[in-house]
Amino acid sequence: MDLNTTYEAIGISSGNSFVHETESQVILNGSRDINFTMDLVVKDMSLFGDVADRSGVSLDLSPLILDIFSDAQERYGPREWSPNVIRRLEDRTGLEIRAPGFPAALVDDEPERPGYEVRP
Repeated sequence: MDLNTTYEAIGISSGNSFVHETESQVILNGSRDINFTMDLVVKDMSLFGDVADRSGVSLDLSPLILDIFSDAQERYGPREWSPNVIRRLEDRTGLEIRAPGFPAALVDDEPERPGYEVRP
């Protein structure tokens, strides 16, 4: 499967998102540097799960994703870049999930703007 074509196809489909447009590029480059680590994903997802539990909300997908990231954290270390969760797939298949033409780092070139508060 051509990963450049796959990236473009996702980008013009309902699967597109901010994360796809940004993190997917450094994943496909191989640098995977988004300055966010496995332990932070596990912490955030655990907090989300705690809120859901206290609220009596049953989650289907979130516990599975937490298990995947917890396994990746155990395999590769807590301070490993979070996009390296894809190494689990690479290790199992012997494939390298990489494609030419993607940047090694995310660059935010939008001008700074004052923030605002969203109130319900």
